[in-house]
Amino acid sequence: MRKIALLMLFIVVAAPSAWGDPYRKKVVDPMLSRWMFFLGPNLSVAELIPGADLKTSRTIGTLMISYPERIIDEEDEPPVDLKDVVPVATVIRRTKPDKALTALINLRLDPDCHFSYQGASLVSRKHIGYRWHVAWELSPNYGGFSGAPIEYRGVVTARGKVITPDFYQFDTFFSREHKQWLCSILKLKLPENQQEQKILSQQQIEKRGRAAFQELLKQVKITPGTDPAQFEYQDCRAIEFPLRAGANGEFQYMKAWGVNFKEIPGSDEKKIEDFFTVWVMEDGTVSELKIISLHK
Repeated sequence: MRKIALLMLFIVVAAPSAWGDPYRKKVVDPMLSRWMFFLGPNLSVAELIPGADLKTSRTIGTLMISYPERIIDEEDEPPVDLKDVVPVATVIRRTKPDKALTALINLRLDPDCHFSYQGASLVSRKHIGYRWHVAWELSPNYGGFSGAPIEYRGVVTARGKVITPDFYQFDTFFSREHKQWLCSILKLKLPENQQEQKILSQQQIEKRGRAAFQELLKQVKITPGTDPAQFEYQDCRAIEFPLRAGANGEFQYMKAWGVNFKEIPGSDEKKIEDFFTVWVMEDGTVSELKIISLHK
């Protein structure tokens, strides 16, 4: 829950020249960054994405990296003997995060970070065979680090096939009185045909986000003796997510709009700046909105 005390995860120890670097990112959008400094309970990837593999899926701030369990558990046909498993040097090379993934994660970090190889383990699962799990850890480009490590995990089959995870932009909001989570989950993917993609105006995007949020609030179960949570529209702004890097190094982006709603605290509550984001794609597709009860 965002209302619990915040913990700064990164402590930058930088040379004076680094702080004056004109190419260093100065501002991270709060829609992307606030979960990086959050200490407190949040939902797991498996709770947000049913069927996500618990051992390999991760969240990095408001980015969710989800490996579908059904793909992780696909059997090797035919089975691969241990002596024939692809060597570790190959899986390290194949799972190294590319420029697009690094840029996607750095959208929500300040300062920018890079990946460092941490280790690989060969996992034996009797019913499917072997899987390589490769850990890559994020470190600030300018040095210095404090707090729990932020990790990306690559997964490779015994034959050397890299299993590609699904990426989601998400937000959650916890209602203390009603013991429920409001959840907004948008799968990040490039349009199949960008030239033919229908693009809505900002006003149309905002309208769809407002309507979807109102429908979500109707599903909130009100605890007897309490008032329903109150929100007001805050703003609507766009983010471009780099999802693929071409041979020339140029990124292909997916653009999405965050339609933000600010909580209106009750008269007996401390005023806290908190908001919830409904994500809307350019074609009008709204993020999956759902409610998860604390007591199932």
